[in-house]
Amino acid sequence: MKIDGKTALYLVAGDPIAQVKSPGLYTEWCVAHGVNAVFVPFHIDAAEGAPVLDALRHVPNLAGLIVTIPFKPLAADHCQMLSPRARAAGAVNVVRPIGGGQWAGDALDGIGCVAALRARGIAVSGATVQLVGAGGAGASVAAALAEAGAARLSVDDLDPGRAADLAGRLRREFPGVETGIGRIDPQEVTIFVNASPAGMAEGDPLPIDPGDLGPGKLLVEMIMQPARTRLLAAAEAAGCVVVPGREVLDGQVTETLRFFDLN
Repeated sequence: MKIDGKTALYLVAGDPIAQVKSPGLYTEWCVAHGVNAVFVPFHIDAAEGAPVLDALRHVPNLAGLIVTIPFKPLAADHCQMLSPRARAAGAVNVVRPIGGGQWAGDALDGIGCVAALRARGIAVSGATVQLVGAGGAGASVAAALAEAGAARLSVDDLDPGRAADLAGRLRREFPGVETGIGRIDPQEVTIFVNASPAGMAEGDPLPIDPGDLGPGKLLVEMIMQPARTRLLAAAEAAGCVVVPGREVLDGQVTETLRFFDLN
């Protein structure tokens, strides 16, 4: 790949950043398709997110951002145009400039989740969803599942206020979905989603009781690294169908490229 003054720059921004897979994945796609663009990991100190995002508006060859933990809600606040699912999520994971120092943002983590489920032949319509984690990724998944026709969705988070805020946004954007907070009877759940960071570090507590994850249940694990979390292993051992984080990432590749007008 030849990098020159016309190379479009895309940043993958987060704190931490060592776990991200997307810079290599998208740069390899650009090389394979003859697109003069590069995706670069970009570590921003969590305390400095707002001024850095403000400054990035003034980088003319910045073609877009992929946003990871913990900047997804903050990045949404910096966007002047949001999709309905991004408004429901209150977070974005992709941002592109639209002129005049303004940005458009969308929440595609959840689109990847829905795509991964559909690739497995799993229907979202009519499902009952237990979501654990109401941060940026969890909010995006909740919005996408609601948009795809989930019948019931309950949000659980260590911060009850954050869960309640997300549930309120979902009710406004998707009033046909029965939305609540906290844990519901696991026997009623069709799809479990772990969108919390629990599992990224060795020794993290399991965010979902493996006893709730038996045959006939499905678990989506949003964590990318490690590729096989303790929760995934426990769910498989219990006979649960599992969808790992890499399948979710693969599921959103096409939509991310489309958002950036690369395909």
